[in-house]
Amino acid sequence: MKLERDLLVQKSKFKTILGLSLFSLIILWILSKYYTDQELMTFDWLYLSCLLVLCIFFFLEGRGIPITRFMGKAFVLIDDEQISLKKRVWYKEQTLFWNEIERIEYEPHKFVFTMTDKSLIPITLGNMNYRFSTEIKEFIMVLGKKKGFQIERLNKFKKD
Repeated sequence: MKLERDLLVQKSKFKTILGLSLFSLIILWILSKYYTDQELMTFDWLYLSCLLVLCIFFFLEGRGIPITRFMGKAFVLIDDEQISLKKRVWYKEQTLFWNEIERIEYEPHKFVFTMTDKSLIPITLGNMNYRFSTEIKEFIMVLGKKKGFQIERLNKFKKD
Protein backbone atom coordinates (compact mmCIF):
# COMPACT_ATOMS: atom_id res chain seq x y z
CA MET A 1 0.00 0.00 0.00
CA LYS A 2 1.24 3.44 -0.88
CA LEU A 3 -0.17 6.96 -0.78
CA GLU A 4 1.75 9.54 -2.75
CA ARG A 5 0.27 12.99 -3.37
CA ASP A 6 1.62 16.29 -4.61
CA LEU A 7 -0.03 18.87 -2.37
CA LEU A 8 0.69 21.76 -4.73
CA VAL A 9 -1.55 20.49 -7.53
CA GLN A 10 -5.03 21.70 -6.65
CA LYS A 11 -7.37 22.74 -9.44
CA SER A 12 -9.75 25.57 -8.65
CA LYS A 13 -12.58 26.90 -10.78
CA PHE A 14 -12.58 30.12 -8.75
CA LYS A 15 -8.92 30.88 -9.53
CA THR A 16 -9.44 30.06 -13.21
CA ILE A 17 -12.43 32.39 -13.42
CA LEU A 18 -10.52 35.08 -11.51
CA GLY A 19 -7.63 34.83 -13.98
CA LEU A 20 -9.97 35.09 -16.95
CA SER A 21 -11.81 38.05 -15.43
CA LEU A 22 -8.51 39.87 -14.85
CA PHE A 23 -7.65 39.25 -18.49
CA SER A 24 -11.00 40.69 -19.57
CA LEU A 25 -10.30 43.71 -17.32
CA ILE A 26 -7.02 44.26 -19.18
CA ILE A 27 -8.79 44.13 -22.52
CA LEU A 28 -11.51 46.52 -21.31
CA TRP A 29 -8.89 48.94 -20.03
CA ILE A 30 -7.07 49.00 -23.37
CA LEU A 31 -10.33 49.31 -25.33
CA SER A 32 -11.53 52.18 -23.14
CA LYS A 33 -8.29 54.05 -23.79
CA TYR A 34 -8.58 53.36 -27.51
CA TYR A 35 -12.22 54.49 -27.84
CA THR A 36 -11.68 57.68 -25.80
CA ASP A 37 -8.65 58.55 -27.94
CA GLN A 38 -6.28 58.53 -25.00
CA GLU A 39 -2.84 57.05 -25.14
CA LEU A 40 -1.52 54.56 -22.64
CA MET A 41 0.64 56.34 -20.10
CA THR A 42 3.46 54.87 -17.98
CA PHE A 43 1.03 54.20 -15.12
CA ASP A 44 -1.25 52.29 -17.50
CA TRP A 45 1.58 50.07 -18.71
CA LEU A 46 2.71 49.34 -15.15
CA TYR A 47 -0.83 48.65 -13.99
CA LEU A 48 -1.62 46.43 -16.98
CA SER A 49 1.62 44.48 -16.64
CA CYS A 50 0.88 43.80 -12.95
CA LEU A 51 -2.64 42.70 -13.86
CA LEU A 52 -1.25 40.45 -16.58
CA VAL A 53 1.13 38.77 -14.14
CA LEU A 54 -1.74 38.21 -11.69
CA CYS A 55 -3.94 36.97 -14.51
CA ILE A 56 -1.37 34.37 -15.58
CA PHE A 57 -0.67 33.37 -11.98
CA PHE A 58 -4.34 32.78 -11.10
CA PHE A 59 -5.15 31.06 -14.37
CA LEU A 60 -2.24 28.60 -14.09
CA GLU A 61 -2.96 27.91 -10.40
CA GLY A 62 -6.61 27.31 -11.22
CA ARG A 63 -5.72 24.83 -13.95
CA GLY A 64 -3.49 22.87 -11.56
CA ILE A 65 -0.08 24.18 -12.64
CA PRO A 66 1.46 25.62 -9.46
CA ILE A 67 3.86 28.53 -9.73
CA THR A 68 5.24 27.76 -6.27
CA ARG A 69 6.79 24.56 -7.64
CA PHE A 70 9.74 26.70 -8.74
CA MET A 71 10.44 27.44 -5.05
CA GLY A 72 10.08 23.93 -3.66
CA LYS A 73 7.66 21.07 -3.20
CA ALA A 74 4.91 19.93 -0.88
CA PHE A 75 4.00 16.26 -0.76
CA VAL A 76 2.75 13.26 1.18
CA LEU A 77 4.39 9.86 0.91
CA ILE A 78 3.08 7.05 3.08
CA ASP A 79 4.16 3.51 2.38
CA ASP A 80 5.04 0.34 4.28
CA GLU A 81 8.33 1.81 5.54
CA GLN A 82 7.73 5.48 6.29
CA ILE A 83 5.41 8.43 6.70
CA SER A 84 6.89 11.46 4.97
CA LEU A 85 5.03 14.77 4.91
CA LYS A 86 5.89 18.27 3.75
CA LYS A 87 2.75 20.38 4.04
CA ARG A 88 3.89 23.60 2.37
CA VAL A 89 6.81 24.79 0.26
CA TRP A 90 8.49 26.60 3.15
CA TYR A 91 7.79 23.94 5.81
CA LYS A 92 10.30 21.36 6.95
CA GLU A 93 9.80 17.76 5.86
CA GLN A 94 8.73 15.32 8.59
CA THR A 95 9.68 11.67 8.14
CA LEU A 96 8.74 8.87 10.51
CA PHE A 97 9.63 5.23 10.07
CA TRP A 98 7.03 2.63 11.01
CA ASN A 99 9.58 0.47 12.84
CA GLU A 100 10.38 3.39 15.20
CA ILE A 101 6.73 4.07 16.14
CA GLU A 102 5.42 2.61 19.38
CA ARG A 103 1.91 4.08 19.62
CA ILE A 104 -0.42 6.25 17.53
CA GLU A 105 -3.03 8.64 18.91
CA TYR A 106 -5.23 10.96 16.92
CA GLU A 107 -7.52 13.98 17.08
CA PRO A 108 -9.72 15.12 14.20
CA HIS A 109 -6.82 16.91 12.42
CA LYS A 110 -3.76 15.77 14.34
CA PHE A 111 -1.74 12.62 14.93
CA VAL A 112 0.62 12.14 17.87
CA PHE A 113 3.19 9.42 17.36
CA THR A 114 4.96 7.98 20.38
CA MET A 115 8.35 6.76 19.23
CA THR A 116 10.35 3.90 20.71
CA ASP A 117 12.60 6.40 22.51
CA LYS A 118 9.43 7.80 24.24
CA SER A 119 9.51 11.06 22.27
CA LEU A 120 6.22 12.48 21.02
CA ILE A 121 6.01 13.70 17.43
CA PRO A 122 2.84 15.54 16.43
CA ILE A 123 1.72 15.81 12.83
CA THR A 124 -1.05 18.34 12.30
CA LEU A 125 -3.26 18.20 9.24
CA GLY A 126 -5.50 21.16 10.11
CA ASN A 127 -4.02 23.75 7.75
CA MET A 128 -4.21 21.49 4.70
CA ASN A 129 -6.89 21.02 2.08
CA TYR A 130 -9.77 19.08 3.68
CA ARG A 131 -9.75 16.39 0.99
CA PHE A 132 -6.02 15.71 1.42
CA SER A 133 -6.34 15.86 5.20
CA THR A 134 -9.06 13.20 5.41
CA GLU A 135 -7.34 11.01 2.83
CA ILE A 136 -4.08 11.08 4.82
CA LYS A 137 -5.89 10.44 8.11
CA GLU A 138 -7.78 7.44 6.74
CA PHE A 139 -4.70 6.00 5.07
CA ILE A 140 -2.58 6.27 8.24
CA MET A 141 -5.33 4.62 10.26
CA VAL A 142 -5.77 1.74 7.79
CA LEU A 143 -2.04 1.14 7.34
CA GLY A 144 -1.41 1.50 11.09
CA LYS A 145 -4.04 -1.12 11.91
CA LYS A 146 -2.60 -3.36 9.21
CA LYS A 147 0.82 -3.05 10.87
CA GLY A 148 -0.67 -3.98 14.25
CA PHE A 149 -0.87 -0.59 15.97
CA GLN A 150 -3.77 0.15 18.24
CA ILE A 151 -4.79 3.63 17.16
CA GLU A 152 -6.46 5.47 20.00
CA ARG A 153 -8.34 8.72 20.25
CA LEU A 154 -6.12 11.36 21.89
CA ASN A 155 -7.39 12.19 25.36
CA LYS A 156 -6.03 15.53 26.54
CA PHE A 157 -7.21 14.95 30.11
CA LYS A 158 -5.31 11.76 30.82
CA LYS A 159 -4.35 10.95 34.36
CA ASP A 160 -0.87 9.53 34.51
